[in-house]
Amino acid sequence: MKNKKVSIALVAGLALLLAGCGTQSTSTGKGSSSSSSLLAAKTSDKVSATNLTPQQTVAVITAYAGNKYGGDWASTAKKAEQDGLQVNLYRTNKYQLSDNGQGVAYNVTANGQSTGLVYTVKDNDVTIYQDAQSGSAKKLTTISRNGMVDYLNRNGQGQLVNNLSKGAKVVDKTNGGLTGPTTNTAGSSTRGQVGKYGNEGPVSVPAEMQGTWYTADNDSDGTIEFGTHTYRYSGSDDNGDTQSLYKQDSSFLENDDNVTDEGVMQATKGWDRAVFTDAKGMHWLCVHGWTQTAGAGTYFAVHTETINGKQVKVLVEAGGADMHVDAVYYQSASLAKQQADTKYDDLDYMDD
Repeated sequence: MKNKKVSIALVAGLALLLAGCGTQSTSTGKGSSSSSSLLAAKTSDKVSATNLTPQQTVAVITAYAGNKYGGDWASTAKKAEQDGLQVNLYRTNKYQLSDNGQGVAYNVTANGQSTGLVYTVKDNDVTIYQDAQSGSAKKLTTISRNGMVDYLNRNGQGQLVNNLSKGAKVVDKTNGGLTGPTTNTAGSSTRGQVGKYGNEGPVSVPAEMQGTWYTADNDSDGTIEFGTHTYRYSGSDDNGDTQSLYKQDSSFLENDDNVTDEGVMQATKGWDRAVFTDAKGMHWLCVHGWTQTAGAGTYFAVHTETINGKQVKVLVEAGGADMHVDAVYYQSASLAKQQADTKYDDLDYMDD
């Protein structure tokens, strides 16, 4: 009888031990959010989704995908923290993607060394892929910028984003434009041919201006996207062509034939001439049509305004001889809707 009681006690003790092991395994399984699975130690640094530069945007996407999906995204994030983060811009037809977004594929690399990590952007949503270099790319997710920032902030990865964004590079690999090249009547490509039609080479868009900007001013939603040497308007009514920005020979417009010849106008229709100017306390990128002889052109400048108590970067668009403000753009569609038709005291509007 005594031996039987001892056996029962041993069985009960073993059952409790196994139950304890089972509970421990569940708490540390695959679904765990323990800090040991994160790419970087948790810190108190936070990322703001409403004021992301192009460099911060690619850092957010890389940090999110690295933490969430591991694999090449994780190894690239870790390597880029040491060697530098670089995103190369290609036309989406370079890859086989399930969603072409706005026609641009962003190839994320560590110091330019690609492992097939790509994302596309449409409005405020980002679609993330891996293995893009080997046929059909594998889609991982579509998520908003806000969703990625929330995830990173919850998991204390703000410092990782800051580290990745420092010195990050955005490089346009589309040979001067994000749409197909224009051609002359003989069919030969003319885009980017320095020395022809007064073309003296590409004008570089300031890094802080590159990326997608949103507006809801003038009762119309719209975006403008700047590449390294390009820009493109799109709106609710139409999507414009991507224009390449070049420096123009000062003597080009002095020849009347250059501004009236249909062949010249056709060959250069994808080009705009661009210069920089300082006025009204801002540094402006001024854009004209390549053969345009009348009109003051369109001006763009990155500026800072106080919104909801925070300093926020905005893109100011102005026009006319007096450079009156036509619209203000923001780095998210939600903020653009919130601030629609807001007039800021330090900006000069037509009806002031």
